[in-house]
Amino acid sequence: MEDIEVVLAVVAAVVVLTGVARRVGIAYPVVLTLGGLAFGLVPGVPSPRLDPDLVFFVFLPPLLYSAAYLSPATELRDRAVAIGALAVGLVLVTAAGVAVVAHVLTGMDWAVAFVLGAALGPTDPVSASAVIRDVGAPNRIETVLEGEALVNDGTALTLLAVALAAVGSSGVSLPGAVGRFAVIACGGVAIGAAVGWASTLIRRRVDDAELEIATSLLTAYVSYILADRLGTSGVLGAVAAGLVVQLRAAGIQSARTRLRGMAFWSVLVFLGNASLFLLVGLQFGAVVDGIDDHDVWRLLGYAAAVAGVVIALRVAWMMLGTPLVARATEVSERHERRMLRREQLTMGWCGMRGALSLAAALTVPLTHDGAPFPDRSLLIFLTFTTILVTLPLPALTLPWLLRRLGLSQSGQRRDQRLRAELRLAHAALARLDELDGGELPGEVLRRARDVQDLRVDRLESRLDADGDGSQETRRDARAARRVLRELLEAQRRELAEAARDRAVPGDVARELEDQLDFEESRLTRGR
Repeated sequence: MEDIEVVLAVVAAVVVLTGVARRVGIAYPVVLTLGGLAFGLVPGVPSPRLDPDLVFFVFLPPLLYSAAYLSPATELRDRAVAIGALAVGLVLVTAAGVAVVAHVLTGMDWAVAFVLGAALGPTDPVSASAVIRDVGAPNRIETVLEGEALVNDGTALTLLAVALAAVGSSGVSLPGAVGRFAVIACGGVAIGAAVGWASTLIRRRVDDAELEIATSLLTAYVSYILADRLGTSGVLGAVAAGLVVQLRAAGIQSARTRLRGMAFWSVLVFLGNASLFLLVGLQFGAVVDGIDDHDVWRLLGYAAAVAGVVIALRVAWMMLGTPLVARATEVSERHERRMLRREQLTMGWCGMRGALSLAAALTVPLTHDGAPFPDRSLLIFLTFTTILVTLPLPALTLPWLLRRLGLSQSGQRRDQRLRAELRLAHAALARLDELDGGELPGEVLRRARDVQDLRVDRLESRLDADGDGSQETRRDARAARRVLRELLEAQRRELAEAARDRAVPGDVARELEDQLDFEESRLTRGR
């Protein structure tokens, strides 16, 4: 019963703090992490411990699978080189840089220092992506960050396994470490791809929204747990499963199932991410309790040095790689190269660390070969303090940086969406012209054409209103939206009255209400 109360308390805190974050305009991961830290300092407030198994086997599978499924596969493929450089190259460089600093400053054994480096290698770009979407930065920045997040967790956890195996051993050969790394990573991808492929075969034979959604959730967990149990990367297994299902998704879902599935996954992903950020903040007391025997000022110096090298290495990596990216993307114009440098700097500043890093550090065993694991408490403390620096600092300053660099493109993104919708409407009209004169009744085709003509007029008026349209055009667009909204409200009132009079069954009323909600969402989307 007590565990249930703790879960309810976490969810309640997530709701309150997220509401505060959206009201004040701050990325919710920052508010949740700092709010969790503040709650943890209040006497008498329970602070649930962040069990690594809870992160790895409860939270991570659906979060990774959904992120992979929703990622634009074609854009990820187009930017595979940049994503691979960040998700593999930068993780290894960061791990090495952190290991050097930790060994030199604290005297950590090299293997233990590399464990710390592996824990701090992966970024947590959830907050960065949220901020970038709000501000409207170029889509390629968001794509690269999301692609990096899909792969770098697997790279870091594989490196962590290699580093933990090296602790206390006389040495580990570079070829052996590279071979182990390759087996863990490639095995995870292969297992996840197989599970995702099998999932699509099952779902093609199922025409039930609830069963399909449940199958997708099972796919996330089975791909992760099976890959992990077979000694490979569960992270890459879940990612591979999500990408395979996305690539084979055409024809396996009805429109109704897609809508319900998106609603389910959006709530699940939000609660998962938000709960993790809150739980990270709540660990402050437990982390501090383990380092009572260290000097406070020296600890703060260690923390500043480690966090500083994590940030500096990422920014340096991005800026030094700008010429290579320019050549790879055939950017030659001076203006384009200047914009590329600004984008690289923005991505360099998006190096937040989060729950995965802390969970990785907490997986370090209490003992090794019968003796206490060397510097375990210090390792966890440095991981936690790096999260507290690298999460709020970039997230709070990123909107300002995007505006300062001229990368805010929210208006352009709205315009791109409207033009895409207009293209689809014209495609529908072209198909109606092809059907004209066939077996279908002319009156039916005429009514369908009227609907599409109205859609084209509405989209064109919105484009004019969002652009340099006249005052009259903008007034007409507002009037059109008002008329449509009035029509929807009239239908809602009539539906409510019919339901009260028992004129329609309850399930039919709910289906009709869903249709009205969908129409209203189309009316207000992209404004």
